[in-house]
Amino acid sequence: MGEDGEEVKTREEGMKRWKFEMTIRFLRGSDEDFEYGSVDKNEEYDEVERREEEDQWFDDEEPSFDGEGDEWKKGETGVQDF
Repeated sequence: MGEDGEEVKTREEGMKRWKFEMTIRFLRGSDEDFEYGSVDKNEEYDEVERREEEDQWFDDEEPSFDGEGDEWKKGETGVQDF
């Protein structure tokens, strides 16, 4: 029987409930077999998260140009003239 008192009828249902319970247990910090401190104090994970957020920001940005059409290309030639 599950914690809610309902009987588990199939193996698949039992596995689904077990995975859900283990996930909740882990997220609550109740998994005694996992060293949460090694993750919480690891700055590398923070860097990965910052990089992913930055990448997402760039992906969401719309390109913009000054002027319309090819007008934005007018101006400097890119050639040094000194």
